[in-house]
Amino acid sequence: MERIVSCLSLIFKGGLIGIANIIPGVSGGTMAMVLGIYERMIRSLNCIGISTVREFLSFKITGIRQECQRIDIGFLFLIAVGAAMAIVTTSKLIVLLITEQHDPTYGFFCGLILLSILTPLRMMKRFHFYQLIPLSCAIVLTVGLTISMGGEKTLEKEKQKYKIEQLQENLGGQDMDSRTDRSVGRLAYLFIVGSIAISAMILPGISGSFVMLLFGVYFEVLLAINNRDLTLLITFAIGCGLGLLAFTRLLHFLLEQYYDLTVSFLVGLMLGSLYGLWPFREFEVVNSQRIDFAHVLPGVNTNLAITFVAFLLGCVIILLFYWFEKLNQRT
Repeated sequence: MERIVSCLSLIFKGGLIGIANIIPGVSGGTMAMVLGIYERMIRSLNCIGISTVREFLSFKITGIRQECQRIDIGFLFLIAVGAAMAIVTTSKLIVLLITEQHDPTYGFFCGLILLSILTPLRMMKRFHFYQLIPLSCAIVLTVGLTISMGGEKTLEKEKQKYKIEQLQENLGGQDMDSRTDRSVGRLAYLFIVGSIAISAMILPGISGSFVMLLFGVYFEVLLAINNRDLTLLITFAIGCGLGLLAFTRLLHFLLEQYYDLTVSFLVGLMLGSLYGLWPFREFEVVNSQRIDFAHVLPGVNTNLAITFVAFLLGCVIILLFYWFEKLNQRT
């Protein structure tokens, strides 16, 4: 029974990570940090390497079983299943909530992240004044990325996307597909951006979709998915896979050698993400999509009350996680 509860718990946590990746401005790494499984996830991914491929290709049951235990494949599998299920089943709901209930949705995630900062702070062995340097740098990095993807740029990219969709409808899927740039230089660029974007996705506070928008490939990748363009998708996926394995090794090394400095940097990323998650914005609707602009102070109205309740709900959920964690430690 305890094993079943543990498996369901990991699937649930994976689902929350998947939902976080759907929300613009929220990182799956942030949610993993919130749920207290970030270090385990990095450690497991770090174990995957050439030896893993060699053992699986040997087709020896004993070797495969030992390798699965070494890389903690059960943990990774359950997290991946939960994330995939959540993305498939809740993507439309999340988009609806962002569109129809934007402020309460972002207020809820603000509550989750703000209180969950206590988790990495408790992980630190000791806090020194100089650790404020990486923390401050992380805040500046996250806020800077958010500002760089401001409403004006997003609006322009949305207009470009709309033009591409209209052109695709006029020319037909095959004609549009034939106009896709498949030059070696472009494929190399997609490979590099994929490796960078996936690295951002596992960093708390940095949204991988923001990075893709920043490098101008977000809509190109979406268009490739719609057109089943395997050349572009495979190139991008290989970049993501290699980037994930390489970056997790770097992150694992930093956590091993410079634990407190690395954790303080991660805390800074989480704090900086609150800027991008501020619920109250000026906005404009373009092609049925909400484009956020400047931050504004909320008026005293029903929307503020609902958003504040959603914020408190996010805080309560984190407190419940802390409570369950203490219960498990006692048992």
